[in-house]
Amino acid sequence: MTQTLDQQRAALAWQYASTGMAQYGKEYKGLAKGAPALIMNSGLMPTLAFYAGKGAAAQQLLDHLICGMSSRLNGQKLGIGQGGRFFADFMKMLQGCASHDYMRYTDEALEQLKWIRQFVDAVPEQ
Repeated sequence: MTQTLDQQRAALAWQYASTGMAQYGKEYKGLAKGAPALIMNSGLMPTLAFYAGKGAAAQQLLDHLICGMSSRLNGQKLGIGQGGRFFADFMKMLQGCASHDYMRYTDEALEQLKWIRQFVDAVPEQ
């Protein structure tokens, strides 16, 4: 049975929210809740750069966003923990892509965060 796009995003978001909450709890939750507003106000690339320069919980969310966008839009299936290693290459790719592609990445990040934001409330902190 084929999954809808929302089902695929939800499955990834559940995995990301579970991992983030298990490792960083309230800090990850706060970052996930604030990320959409940060992206809408500052843009995708400045937000990713901001998270790259912050602590471990922010870097975990950065990893989740890069993994999710790469999976959905690039066809790369990156495991949790691999997205952060591709940060520099991912940023270079965003710098060089057409504006409509940049908007697709921004939209995908916001769609992922819609699910992650909901799931961090449902996943127990460990």
